[in-house]
Amino acid sequence: MCLRSSESFPDTRTPTMRSASCHTKRNVKTQTHLRVLNLTRRGRLLREKKEMELRNMKLFLKNQSIIRENEALKKRALALHEENNVLFSLLHPELSPVPSSFL
Repeated sequence: MCLRSSESFPDTRTPTMRSASCHTKRNVKTQTHLRVLNLTRRGRLLREKKEMELRNMKLFLKNQSIIRENEALKKRALALHEENNVLFSLLHPELSPVPSSFL
């Protein structure tokens, strides 16, 4: 069935015959919505990245502090061990001093 130019086109609102402008409007709306979602997601990802970097830096600094404290405690423990050996040798002069195996 061929339509002549003088004949009118069928109703474009029927489900089978939608106009191209309807699809275009829907696509533009969907594309805009997706762009907004992508921008929102990108902003969220950037914020999460900055928060993660900040959290990582705080943990790094805390770790460095713990390492320094640990080294100081090791030095103190070594000094106490040596002092303990000296005191032991003063109390028991007949026994040989305890070897320093604690490092």
